[in-house]
Formats: sequence, C-alpha cells, structure tokens
Amino acid sequence: MENRSLLRTIIAALVGIGIVVVFIILMFRLIFGGSKPTEPAYDITKYADSAATVTLLIDGKTNIDQDHRQLRITVSATQNQVQLIQGYQGNVIDSRTYSNNSDAFAVFLQSLRLLNFTKGNTKSTVDYRGYCPSGQRYVYTFNDGQRDVLSYWTTSCSQGTYAGNRPGTRELFERQIPSTDLQKLDVTGVSLY
Repeated sequence: MENRSLLRTIIAALVGIGIVVVFIILMFRLIFGGSKPTEPAYDITKYADSAATVTLLIDGKTNIDQDHRQLRITVSATQNQVQLIQGYQGNVIDSRTYSNNSDAFAVFLQSLRLLNFTKGNTKSTVDYRGYCPSGQRYVYTFNDGQRDVLSYWTTSCSQGTYAGNRPGTRELFERQIPSTDLQKLDVTGVSLY
C-alpha cells in the first residue's frame, strides 16, 4: 500500500514538473517572438517609372497545333499590347499595340496590388502545361525590366499557384485593351473568362 502511495506521488510530481516546463517554454516563445517573421510582399507599385512589364497569357484548350490559340496581354509604362498566338511554338498571328504612360501604369500596378497579384506559391516548380486540358490556363508574370520576378498560373478548373483575385485580375488586364479590338481578334478557343 505504501509503494502505491509513493508511486502516485512520484507520477504526480513528474506530471507537475512537465506542466511547469511546458508553461515556461510557451511563455518564453510569447515574450521572445516565437512566431515566424512574415515575408514582405513584393511591391510592384514602385516600378511605375521603369521598364517593368506585367503579362497575362491565356492558353486555350489543349488541341491540335493548327487550332491551338493563346492570347497574351502585356502592360508597361509605355505601351499595352495584345497578341494572338497560334500553335504551341508561339507563332504570333495578330498583334495590336497602344500607347501608355507611367501615370496609367502606376494605377494599373496599384490595382494589381489590391487584387493580391503578388500572392501565390513561389516555391512550386509545377509546369502549367497540360493542366485543365478542356479549359484554359492563365499565366501571370511580372518582369522588373531585366528578369521575371513573379510568375504564377491558374486554370479555369481551379488549379495552380496563383493566390490573388483571379476574375478581378483577368478583367483588369482585359480593360487595358480597347474592347472593340478584342472583339475583332479571332480568339476561337480562347476566352478571358
């Protein structure tokens, strides 16, 4: 009987010591910053007066090379461009360019920032090609004037690495090109939405 009482006392003491140790660890983390520092978001708005470009590539349904279409919209401080691409090798079959200015580009970049354009899985190395073969793939790229700094993708099947506002981002890109010209392009097999 005495052994049982002694064993219970030892177990209770060990549990008590364990609780105190856990409490001390939690307090230490709380006081000295146990949380991970958040990675600062990439600030694209500072590139309004630079050679930076922002691109949306819409890759149409997976089909025969002759019928395959892509639509690429590129926006910069000096121009906005839309290109209709045929096939998988990047053959541009129609292209239209419009002048732009740094003030308009600054507003465009701020709008993208508010749509969380810079959010996504930057660690993913998954190739977007082949995903959602009956739908569309949307590739978003930010180039700082020298290299692609951000590149995300998503699909009409809700797959991908982009974590921003997908419909809002696509609509914003579409509004950078005159709607009458977008309607004139033969975009069979490609849709902005």
